[in-house]
Parts: sequence; structure tokens; C-alpha cells
Amino acid sequence: MRRIVVVSVLVCAAFAIAGLVISFGVRPDPKEMSAAFRTDAGHNEEPAAPLLELVRRPGVPTALFAAVASFAVMVGVMNLAGYVAVGHGHEHGDVFTVISAHLVGMFGLVLVVGSLVDRIGRHTSMALGLVTMAVSNLGLVWLDGIAGMSLSLFGLGLGWNFAYVAATTELVARTAPAERGRLIGFSDLLSAAIGAALALGGGVVYTVSGSVALALVATVLAAIPAFMVFLLPSAAGGRLVRRFSV
Repeated sequence: MRRIVVVSVLVCAAFAIAGLVISFGVRPDPKEMSAAFRTDAGHNEEPAAPLLELVRRPGVPTALFAAVASFAVMVGVMNLAGYVAVGHGHEHGDVFTVISAHLVGMFGLVLVVGSLVDRIGRHTSMALGLVTMAVSNLGLVWLDGIAGMSLSLFGLGLGWNFAYVAATTELVARTAPAERGRLIGFSDLLSAAIGAALALGGGVVYTVSGSVALALVATVLAAIPAFMVFLLPSAAGGRLVRRFSV
């Protein structure tokens, strides 16, 4: 088993290195391609606003909150899912089934999810995604078999898909091209940091109180943001702000 793990890690590292080499060979640079499609107004673009101004812009606080909450809760639960599965008496190989279902929920339906987000609106999609995550986390209280855990993790990934796609799209829509890297980078930084903290904290909860307590805590951590997103304002009904559209 140890040998298999070592080989798997080395293979993953090789894929990462290959991807890095390929990325250096991408020509033309995507940044150059985007500059070629700028309108005349884009050439006279105003300087990027400070980050504090960006996060106070109408629509941004709601989207930023939804992006960070959905990503952090998803990462916290996903990273502990394998540990919980083994704790329920399942084989280590069964973890791959659970995580595979989760990844399908995260990425497999992204084209369908994108169309649905446009149809039902970003604000609704953010709340719907977080509610789906909360329900999926709650399911882990009773679903401790591989099929049940796979279903719950699929729902967790799908809920993240809705919430994060909608939230990120809203952040992009509320910023000019020169500002997007600053705001999206800040969102990613917060999401990763809080996600890591939740994974560590969730490990403590699981060790002390077990899987049911972990599932309930994860449910609350998704349900509260869902309720708050329902209450938070959505600027311009979720439509693009003309000043910041490309």
C-alpha cells in the first residue's frame, strides 16, 4: 500500500510538471489576446480602484461572501470525506468513488450550471447553491455508506458549482478589466485561507465528537451564509453594469 501511495504521488507530480512546461509554451499569451479584443473605450480605461473601494461596490459584498463561504465549506468537507469514510469502516479504495462523485458535481455539469445561472439569476443561484450544500452536508448525518456519501458529496460539489460560478461571474461583472485580478485574487486568498482553517477545525470536531457533529457543523456553516445571501442586496438585479462590461 505504501508503495502504491508513493507511486501515485510521483505520478501526480509528473503531471504537474508537465502542465507547468506546457503553460510556459502557450502562445500568444492570453493577456495579449484579451488586449486585442478591447474596445476603443477600453484603451482609455481608468486606473484600477483600490481594493477597499472594490469590496464596497454595489453587488460585490454579496458575491464575495457567497464565493468565500461556498469555497471554504466545500474544501473543509471534501478534505475530510476520505477520513470519515475510512472511519465508517470502508476500504481506502472506496474513497476514490466518493471523491469522484464529488468532482463530477463540481465540474462535470459546469456547462449546464452556467446556462441555469444565466436563466435564474446570479443572486438566486448563490443562495440555491449554498442551500444545496447545506442539505448535502446534512445528509452525511444518516448516509454513511459509500453510495450515500457519494450522493452527498456530489450534491456538495454541485451546490458549490452553482454558488461559486454565480458569485465569481458577479465579481467580474462589477469590475473593470484592470480591477478583476485584484478582486478575484482577494476572493481566492480568503477562500483558500478560510477553507484550510475549516479543514483543520473540522478535523478537531471529528476527532472529539465524531462524524455526526462534523456533518451538523458543516450544515450550519453552509446554511447561515445561504440565509444571509437571501437577505443581502443584489445590485441591478444581477445584470451587468455597463461601465464594467467588456
